[in-house]
Amino acid sequence: MTRPALLGRSAAVGELVRRRASGGRTGRGGPARPDRPRGPGRHPRVAPYLFITPFFLLFLPFGAGSVLFALGMAFVDWPLGATPEYVGTDNFSTVLTDTLFGRAMSNTFRMLVVFLLALVPLCLFVAVLLRQLKRRTANLVQIVVFAPITMSLIAVALVFDLLYNERVGLVNGTLESLGFEPVMFLSDANLAPWSIVLLRIWRVLGYYAVILFAGLQSIPEEYYEAASLDGAGAWQQFRYITFPLLKPVTAFVLVASSIAAWELFAEVDVLTDGGPARSTLTAVMYIFQASFEEFSLGEGAAASAVLAVAIITSTLIVNRVLRSADHA
Repeated sequence: MTRPALLGRSAAVGELVRRRASGGRTGRGGPARPDRPRGPGRHPRVAPYLFITPFFLLFLPFGAGSVLFALGMAFVDWPLGATPEYVGTDNFSTVLTDTLFGRAMSNTFRMLVVFLLALVPLCLFVAVLLRQLKRRTANLVQIVVFAPITMSLIAVALVFDLLYNERVGLVNGTLESLGFEPVMFLSDANLAPWSIVLLRIWRVLGYYAVILFAGLQSIPEEYYEAASLDGAGAWQQFRYITFPLLKPVTAFVLVASSIAAWELFAEVDVLTDGGPARSTLTAVMYIFQASFEEFSLGEGAAASAVLAVAIITSTLIVNRVLRSADHA
């Protein structure tokens, strides 16, 4: 079979996969659905709403109520222990003109970008590797790679603090025994942010890889068999079958991991406390310091609102990019 014919047949398989990934839509309106029987006795079932009622009973006072209370604090001057005083948008003006907050947001965004660029391909690689393994071996590997996410975040940060230590750390001790100079993982402003990113990747890699692996397991094996019969290679199968059908799961991984990266705090608090030279100061650490070290709850709440807008904006951008890729 000639190469153009091979690519054409692989593209045809890919088109079928894309139709399945989009719910089998052949037109803008999608496939016709059979009308449900209607009548005077036809009413929505009550049971599903009863099951989700406890969640909303807890969410409204403790979730939505807390968010609204924090948003209200952003418009008052509230030194810790004093009476709040309404100041309008002064807190937002203070935060948005604070160079330290700009530095914190910039650090967080840079670490987020590097984190996502490294995490998602690694998770895809591990997920595809798990699919190639035998079932028992794959189950054992899943347990091994998933284990870090079950550990306490503070405990993991303390272990990495020992690994990164310049004098007694395992990494630098090994480098010195091999004749190399020690690496200032947490003392060098150029290395400290990426040392923290490496810690975060190690901890969450298995969690998101297992999620992607579950998405791979839902792809029918017949698609790969048909593509193999057509002569499609591993890359063509990934391009026309795996990646299109894995887009919804990949979107979840991107959104969930980006939100977690925006909220980076515990690792920085344990390892560097925002240093050296403010190179690892994150947005959440700025909020913590403004609220509980400088005792300005209003400015901390305003910074929280700005961070929430950044998270929502980045989530919408990711969804928009993925939708554009679907229609491309």
